[in-house]
Amino acid sequence: MLIQKRRMSLVMSAVVASLMGCSQNSTEQHSKIEFKDVTQSVGLVTENNWKYGGPAVADMNNDGRYDFLLTNHNSTPAQLFIANEDNTYTEIKGQFPMADLHGLTAGDYDLDGDNDVILSVGGGSGLKPQPQRLFRNDNGNFVEVTKEAGVAELGARGRAVRWIDLDSDGDLDFLQINAPKVVNEDMPRNILFKNNGDGTFDYHHSPSFEEVDAERLLLSDFDNDGYLDVIAFDGHGITTLLKNNNDFSFTDVTSKWLTKDAENYKYVIAVAHLDMDQDGDLDYYLARGKLHYGLANNSISYTKETKRLDLRDEGNESEDGMLLTVDGDLSLINFYHWPRAKDLEYMPVFLGKDKTSIKPPEDTFVVAKETAKGFPDEITETGWYVGYLGDGKWKVRWKLGVKQAWGIRASFGGVTEYDTEFTPNNSDLPDVLLRNDGTHFTDISDTLPKLTNHNNWGVAVGDFDNDSDDDLFVYRFGKLKERLPDLLLVNDGTGKFEASLATSATSGVGKDQHGDMGIAIDYNQDGKLDLLNGDDDNGPWYMYQNITENNNHYAFVHVGYSVKGVDPYGAKIEVTTQQGKQHKTVGSLNASHSQSLLNIAHFGLGNLDKIDKVKVTWRDGTTETKSNLSADNTYKFGK
Repeated sequence: MLIQKRRMSLVMSAVVASLMGCSQNSTEQHSKIEFKDVTQSVGLVTENNWKYGGPAVADMNNDGRYDFLLTNHNSTPAQLFIANEDNTYTEIKGQFPMADLHGLTAGDYDLDGDNDVILSVGGGSGLKPQPQRLFRNDNGNFVEVTKEAGVAELGARGRAVRWIDLDSDGDLDFLQINAPKVVNEDMPRNILFKNNGDGTFDYHHSPSFEEVDAERLLLSDFDNDGYLDVIAFDGHGITTLLKNNNDFSFTDVTSKWLTKDAENYKYVIAVAHLDMDQDGDLDYYLARGKLHYGLANNSISYTKETKRLDLRDEGNESEDGMLLTVDGDLSLINFYHWPRAKDLEYMPVFLGKDKTSIKPPEDTFVVAKETAKGFPDEITETGWYVGYLGDGKWKVRWKLGVKQAWGIRASFGGVTEYDTEFTPNNSDLPDVLLRNDGTHFTDISDTLPKLTNHNNWGVAVGDFDNDSDDDLFVYRFGKLKERLPDLLLVNDGTGKFEASLATSATSGVGKDQHGDMGIAIDYNQDGKLDLLNGDDDNGPWYMYQNITENNNHYAFVHVGYSVKGVDPYGAKIEVTTQQGKQHKTVGSLNASHSQSLLNIAHFGLGNLDKIDKVKVTWRDGTTETKSNLSADNTYKFGK
């Protein structure tokens, strides 16, 4: 009833504001949100490579500034960047080994006052299951303690790890959620470890969790009972909601909370929670799209202006083809196969009826009509087949044997028209917006802007204009070989969002890289939320400074340890002003494979320069309250 009254109040306020020609919240100042790329000036030096989801952000040395743990999949070890007082970052090298890294997380499992790290390591396509790797923080030096902590015996195809207190005993346990088992393993797919309080962990059997079909998750108290629940999701499977019973067990409440069947929430790649309508419970944005494997199945991008056609297809046993209309000669560009079979060094290109063999071009190779006349009568070998048929028509086919590649890619230049033998893969999917109505979610996705219907790989939460309403930043994969601008969704104060292209926060537009995932933080402590973004598939990490100009106020609530010594994870923050109440839960506001510890929480205040009250409640039940506070300051709670 209270929720219904608040929503009726919001509607009436909006009507009155419309009649009076003013915004619903008369104290807030709206302005265009702008960013600038400061990656180089802050010292964020990273390589172009795959990311596997967003960063893990946490204050690793408890100096009041956020530090970064960055994933780079398997080409570069996890990178640790420590914040300096001059708002730059220094990489601390040599802390973590090279690994088939997917997710990571930071948390103080030994309660010594600094954050330790877990890496989630892949299992070599299931042939070599690996345990998660635990690194203890010894005054800034990370020492691997996987064996001595007792967590080296259970291996898997690691995807995501999370610190979580599963029995409310004050110390952090952890869970690992993994890719499907593909060999005859005698261990669970997903794993829970109980913290013994002496630096060691024990495996804890949990049937309701161990066989969940997902590779990513967000910890979030969706039922508002004080315990962090699990929202598990996957790039191709369904979304599962697990209620935390506070005893290392979970109850699957998917059918209770989702008004539609969970089958309608496939292809979820990232999830964010926010109190978009400020009613005291958490609402959810689900970014949906298709990952590399989903894209590697007859996917095509065509750009008329450049006359280039880009192709991706699966690497399993297959044969497909298409007919191209070309102005002049045909350009073959960046032919590539993602190696799977050791005996397939490269996929040759066979030209014309006589099948003249050449190596696949790594850059651009122009095929003249006279060198590729005709098309072979038989196609028997693995490779690309290209032939000129006359009258500007070219025939292209490709063939692979059993499990010879994870995927193949190629581009063709000079193309004016094309006709495929297959129906091209549509990677665009509508995102999902779920409003929390206390006992269930209501799907209000139809209120989302049309621009969100894309192949979206990530979402971040933050009040980017400090107007007191959380906004969203949506990361778009883009075309197959072309970065597109990401999206900024601005909350209008009623829980609805207006979309605009975030060109000022997308430096790689037009390049051969793709949107992935990031997080909103205030790196330079000026009260405005900036963006730490990662571009996948040949892109680096970026830092974007928020340069929005307005006079809106803000506050930071820095949550430390409770008086009983419990760390900040799961603590709830309630900020009360003349406008109402804002709520945040300490942890990650958004997640894919990695987990952040955002215990320096940002609150926009609009034009209000006073806060009536801030209340922090730790997961051990202890509380601390401060009243009559001035805006534009950081307030510390706990030890």
